[in-house]
Amino acid sequence: MLRILLAVFLLCMGCDPPLDTRSALIVQTMVDADRDLIASRPQLVADKYEKMASGLQPFLRGSAQLFYRDLSRYRDSQGSVLHGKGAEFVRLYGDIHLENLGATFDVEGPLFDVIDFDATTHGPFGWELRRAALSLSVALSVAAVSPQHRQEVIRLLGRSYVQEVLKKSQQDVLTADVFRAGLPTESRIVTELLQDGQKRNEQQEEITQYTEWKDGARRFVRNAEQQDLPSHWAAELPSMISEYRRNRHAGRGEDASFVIVDAIQRFGSGVASLPNLRFWVMVQGTRTGAAQQSPQGEWLLELKEERDPPFPTEWLGRGTLGTNAQRVFLGALELSASATSEADLGHVLYGGVSFQVRRVLRGRRDLDVARLAERIASGRYVQRDLLDLGWIIGKLLAAGHAKNGNARAIADVLTQQDLDGTAVIEALIAASVLDEQRLNQDLFLFQEAILRRGPLLGARIP
Repeated sequence: MLRILLAVFLLCMGCDPPLDTRSALIVQTMVDADRDLIASRPQLVADKYEKMASGLQPFLRGSAQLFYRDLSRYRDSQGSVLHGKGAEFVRLYGDIHLENLGATFDVEGPLFDVIDFDATTHGPFGWELRRAALSLSVALSVAAVSPQHRQEVIRLLGRSYVQEVLKKSQQDVLTADVFRAGLPTESRIVTELLQDGQKRNEQQEEITQYTEWKDGARRFVRNAEQQDLPSHWAAELPSMISEYRRNRHAGRGEDASFVIVDAIQRFGSGVASLPNLRFWVMVQGTRTGAAQQSPQGEWLLELKEERDPPFPTEWLGRGTLGTNAQRVFLGALELSASATSEADLGHVLYGGVSFQVRRVLRGRRDLDVARLAERIASGRYVQRDLLDLGWIIGKLLAAGHAKNGNARAIADVLTQQDLDGTAVIEALIAASVLDEQRLNQDLFLFQEAILRRGPLLGARIP
């Protein structure tokens, strides 16, 4: 019997070569998070892993589970996380990186804010501060900014965060600081991003890029990324839109504004969310506000599948309340810099799938890392611009945490060692260096695991 078991073991080893401990942890973390998708949408998961393996920024975007798992496992100085009574269960954005930040819109026009709340949840504020530092450092690394200059930007991010929290902790009524087009933002990068978003919004690029006028009607363009909606979902679409309107941020709206014209399934967007269902719906009707309707009155909605956040709150002794789409909806409302952002935001649970619903806007521009790298390489953006960007991100992050947490409790943690938080800031810089080194090593191990075990990292399809 022992010989038979050994023969089976050796045969399996031939199928799936053994991995070192760190590689095995990476594979286990990714496969555990995607196991149900591997069973139901294996090609999309393979596409996600291929995209993650293509570079440091996409690997960062797809590996938040690994980052937070590491923070929960380490027991040495690398696992030191800022927390304290009243500051360990703060509403977090969940995964702050540059391509989750950008231009969005409220009733007054474009503003700079977080534009993706898929990962929002509650946890220690220090987890997010450390993730933000790593994400900014990675983006600047991709742009070939020197380690010294990257650390200067992280230092300013940390200082901005500390100063904003300290300021908010002294206020009885917290007010939001909105970075808006036309107002001084102290960042050329942000100013130009908002101007670009405003231009694209006025030109209604989502209509001109994704749709066409054909045979006397406007329809979505069909291609590899935009395909016919599966029939069973198409049949349920009117009921889904009706359910969404019950909890839409700006209210139910008029029936005449939600006449369904066409619908598609959208592929290839995102990194971590690449395998998730995305349905785009063209509706027709009168629209008002910052984003106007097309000449024929059409506008676009996205129904995006929302899955568990990158780290389970069960680690902290609590679970997520409601569906994932409710979690994202509430997080967006609580953390958005403007109360009138995302008027069409809502959610719906249908067919056992939790969907966030919001308007498709090409004017909602992210801080694209590749574009940023090109402009740094060309000399358009210099170190002063990067420092200003770090300052704004730190301030934005602190304002969100203070507004939805206990600003005084967070301030107490930041000033445990000194009154201006210098020790915290220097520790943040040191952690970002270690975290980026580990991320680079993990990317290499991830690429190697795909080569050795296949596009699904050796996971079996039932």
